[in-house]
Amino acid sequence: MVASEANRDILNGVPSDAHVVEGFGDPTSSYIHPPPELSSNTSNAVSIAGSNGVYSDALPMQPPPQAPRSTDMSNAILRWDRLTYEVDTKVGKSTNTRVILNEITGQVCAGETIAIIGSSGAGKTTLLNALSGRIVGGRLSGQVLFHGSRRNPGTYKRLTAYVQQDDIMHAMLTVNETLTYASRLRLPNSQYTQSEKSERVASIIKKLRLEGIKNSQIGNAKTRGVSGGERKRVSIGAELLTDPHLLFLDEPTSGLDSNSSQLVVELVKQVARERQIGAMMTIHQPSARIFNTFDKVILLSQGHIVYFGPTATAINYFAGIGYQCPMHENPADYFIDLMTLDFRTEEALAESRSRVVGLAQSFIQYRSKNELADNTTGSHAGEKSELTSVSDALLVEVSPRNSWIFEYKTLVHRDSTNLMRNMTFLLSQGFQSLATALIVGFMFFYLKHDAISVQNRLGVLYVIVLNATFPVVMPSLQAFVQERDIMLRERASAVYRVTTFYVAKATSFIPIALITGIIFILGVYLISHLVFDAGKFFIALGIFACLNIVSVAFMLLIGCSVENIDIAFVIGPAILTLQLLFGGLLANPSTITPVLRWLRWVNPVYYAYAALIRNEFAGMTFDCSSGGQCYENGEQVIETYSMGRFSIWANTLFLLLIAAVYFVGGYAMLRWKIKPKYIWV
Repeated sequence: MVASEANRDILNGVPSDAHVVEGFGDPTSSYIHPPPELSSNTSNAVSIAGSNGVYSDALPMQPPPQAPRSTDMSNAILRWDRLTYEVDTKVGKSTNTRVILNEITGQVCAGETIAIIGSSGAGKTTLLNALSGRIVGGRLSGQVLFHGSRRNPGTYKRLTAYVQQDDIMHAMLTVNETLTYASRLRLPNSQYTQSEKSERVASIIKKLRLEGIKNSQIGNAKTRGVSGGERKRVSIGAELLTDPHLLFLDEPTSGLDSNSSQLVVELVKQVARERQIGAMMTIHQPSARIFNTFDKVILLSQGHIVYFGPTATAINYFAGIGYQCPMHENPADYFIDLMTLDFRTEEALAESRSRVVGLAQSFIQYRSKNELADNTTGSHAGEKSELTSVSDALLVEVSPRNSWIFEYKTLVHRDSTNLMRNMTFLLSQGFQSLATALIVGFMFFYLKHDAISVQNRLGVLYVIVLNATFPVVMPSLQAFVQERDIMLRERASAVYRVTTFYVAKATSFIPIALITGIIFILGVYLISHLVFDAGKFFIALGIFACLNIVSVAFMLLIGCSVENIDIAFVIGPAILTLQLLFGGLLANPSTITPVLRWLRWVNPVYYAYAALIRNEFAGMTFDCSSGGQCYENGEQVIETYSMGRFSIWANTLFLLLIAAVYFVGGYAMLRWKIKPKYIWV
């Protein structure tokens, strides 16, 4: 049977032999390609968006001459009008302006799941970031309304959820623990009890079909854990704990097999319908089944909208403008091929450019021809959600934050659990401390009180200082950079304060550094037979602990300042090496050229080494009967090596001051790096 005359007029004469592609409809029915879930409805709302507005029409199964129009806008959660994004690019000495988004208009309603599809460089992720408030740099213009009002940057990110393409989570935590900690941090204690938070976690686990793996560790490249699809569902679950109004997903099916991809998209759609929230996702080359799952689709090409409307009518629309999707071909692949520029030859490039321009113009003309009042509602918006009404939007308040102490305790507990299960990190730290203590201890075994022992004592004290720098900074630096990336993702949703994260990280790393340090210095002291005096031993232990704290603070400073771990592994060792060069053993501080002599005043290694030398050599006497150059007492050694300028306590105080500067500097760098630089309209 052929389509009705009303449908044929709207679709510009779509042929009656339009084909079927995996659930897109039955060509023998009286309605061309209706989605199965809408086959019982009286109409199918078609939302069309272009550069000037959002338009809609109805395609009734048995249409009256003029179908009635609804004017209810209560289900529109987010609307955007003439959204344009431009960036400046330099070509030689000239600067060109590149338009990434060109007057994009549309809306997402309660219960809808919308796919943003396009070839590489089409502007998919840019559009998603613009709508989610994550655009950095460039120039953004137009209008974006959230529940009918302008977005408030301070609250919008707490009322929406964003699932990034890369699922960065704590590898050693289980699925249940990951979601449990997320509920503790995201849900306010003033509104939820701990039992209610646990119930919500259990509900999310059940909803996302994670019961079978809830006690499995997340894992990473080095540790076996859950699969990629399961990891993605955990990421989505963490974002859904707070009942967001909008859910944005960036390439949620990237790296997943077809079954996992289908499951992820279906679950997102199910959650969007049940909770009456809007869901938007970018997706790269979906299968026909996944393509048919979406309620609506935005097809982008070179920053222009080529089509925006129900997925079920996309094939008919393109057929109506002369691009009939071949039988049995994936519609998404066909549309992407149409929208992609062909750079193989100049002729092919010119032809593809012309085709893309024609597609954009055809959509504008199609929209203009069927221009109607803006009356679109969600295709699957069931009951009106209390969170999606424009009038109710004024009453919606952002949930209060938890207290600083609660956030700190939760983060410390989470970090400690994750670190204590990282056996590779713990065993390597413990083994390194024990092995180094044995080697150094027996290398300087049973030091005597003669002239030769002076050099050996200076050497063993310098090794003690050395062991409080590199072995503390480098392993912890790698772990912290990974944790920082998790924090950047969580902070984008305002999960917790920066101060609680920073202090919790310091609290987690310092005990490990101190425990492994005690193992090392205890072994060296006992085996090498440094001065056997309880007072001097505990003073040396205190100095060593202060230097360990400085090293942790230095690690945080470097970790908060660099972009990635590769840069950190270049800058960190370079600065530590410089500190060791001017530490006092390799060159006498008083003989260094004045141009570089000042470096010792900002060098924690110098203060720690000077304090250890004063603690070790003060009050010592030496046996000079063997002949040769000899010091009569330890004070001469201290004076000869220019280590007597400050007392032990002054040197220790300077160490703590440097640690404080490092801690404050690291926090300032972290605040600067995560300071919102987003552009809002």
